[in-house]
Amino acid sequence: MGSIHKPNPSIALVVDDEPGVRMCTADVLVDMGFEVIEVGSAEEALRALDGGLVPDLLITDHLMPGMSGSELAREVRARFPQAAVIVVSGYSNMELDPGLLLLGKPFRLKDLRDCVSAATAPPSP
Repeated sequence: MGSIHKPNPSIALVVDDEPGVRMCTADVLVDMGFEVIEVGSAEEALRALDGGLVPDLLITDHLMPGMSGSELAREVRARFPQAAVIVVSGYSNMELDPGLLLLGKPFRLKDLRDCVSAATAPPSP
């Protein structure tokens, strides 16, 4: 799958308390043409949002110390309803709010790319 190059790249916020997972996710998103902001907790993500960050895409781990990824997803959608949101979890039977996508762990990089493409696709007419 080729890289997507746009004059103004979309901004992706990646939230995961595991640096290796966060880095791999960010690498895929950069290859897809996103500008990526990485943080290690939901609280750091909220500080970035409070500081003016407006993400087009949020990818967040569900289980993290403090605020969960699902709680963060709700907050991001409340502030930025247009943002695409993907929650990553090892629990495949999780129920998410409408409009959020679940990416099950473990996932392959192709699964991540496919999920991002689905989450960011323009709505059908």
